[in-house]
Amino acid sequence: MKAWLLSFCLLLTSCAAITQTTLLTFPAARLQLDSVTVPVQLANTPALRAQGLMFQQQAQPGMLLLYTEPQAISLWMRNTSMPLDVAFITADWTIHHIRQLQPFDETPVPSEIAIIAALEMPQGWFAAQNLGKGSTVRLLAAEAQP
Repeated sequence: MKAWLLSFCLLLTSCAAITQTTLLTFPAARLQLDSVTVPVQLANTPALRAQGLMFQQQAQPGMLLLYTEPQAISLWMRNTSMPLDVAFITADWTIHHIRQLQPFDETPVPSEIAIIAALEMPQGWFAAQNLGKGSTVRLLAAEAQP
């Protein structure tokens, strides 16, 4: 029994080490939200969206989780150490609503409706920029996938 438990613990430790050392690189993008232009990291593949801001030390320059078609999603903050705001963006590229996310909180935060994108920024960023429900979002430029 002890040998099995030790093996299981070593396996979990190995998986955590692999996850942290094989982090993916995100392409850059530029967004315009109403009159504000901002650079962001672009998570436009399932693997990039799954990694998100995990293990990063700061939320700058933010991250756009982009989907190929509108869908209902849920986000969580596993291995994410900074407080975030997330704007859920509809297929017509307007902000439907913004929710706060707390560090390391694994409680699912649902989009409530089908969305095309979610924009994660440092907590308070949207309010400081005077952006909220109904603000328009445009993807101005995006790098090719690394």
